[in-house]
Amino acid sequence: MTIVVNGFDFHCHVDLFPDPAALIADCDRNHIVTLAVTTTPKAWTQNRRWTKRSNFVIPAIGLHPELADQRRAEIALVEQLMAESPFVGEVGLDGSPPHRRTLPIQKEVFSRVLQSAQTLGARVLTIHSRRAGREVLASLVEHTTPERVLPILHWFSDSVATAVEAARFGCYFSINHRMLSADSGISLIKSLPADRLLTETDAPFTEIENRKSEPRDVTAMISRLAQLRNLPVEEMKRIVTGNAEHVLAFAGVSIPFSDR
Repeated sequence: MTIVVNGFDFHCHVDLFPDPAALIADCDRNHIVTLAVTTTPKAWTQNRRWTKRSNFVIPAIGLHPELADQRRAEIALVEQLMAESPFVGEVGLDGSPPHRRTLPIQKEVFSRVLQSAQTLGARVLTIHSRRAGREVLASLVEHTTPERVLPILHWFSDSVATAVEAARFGCYFSINHRMLSADSGISLIKSLPADRLLTETDAPFTEIENRKSEPRDVTAMISRLAQLRNLPVEEMKRIVTGNAEHVLAFAGVSIPFSDR
């Protein structure tokens, strides 16, 4: 049976919604492929249970950089569980003022994640890089190769120059509607190669129409991206779908996810 996919959300905190099971059911009903990231490795087991019967929601194992200082000891668990998941996230670095002092610990944790991903191979990572875009890219270059690790820079907000360099290295970029609220975000999106564009929500940390965003909201992003890049909506949808299929295939996943 052919399954029509209506959209892709490559960064969503499904487990942080009041009713994760209902959100997963909505993704299945609306045919939205959703990467369900976690902020701690201990959330992985329940996340995997919630998504086990879903044809559209994929769990990812993560340790958020904002928590790296508090949960440094859990990196061994992340490394252990990465063997069970081709998708890793949310991981990365955060150089914003509240978290800058913990950057050395963040880098230690992130480096170990990257080394494990490189060793395992066929791993897709969704990466946080707020105020640390160049540091994230330097770590990727040091510890990974594009043949074994596919990085997605989630809600990227660094310079156009850093984005172009990251794209050359093999990075993809997941775009949410909040990135369109500033001229800098619009300029960045316009500068990205079309074959590296993906969509996301970062729900429930974003809002749309006075409510929390949900994965099904990614469908509206296609028309906005098409407008920004002066392309027909159907062409933009074809591009994003092709990019998403490539990312999933890198991790050995095809639609539907009937083997899980």
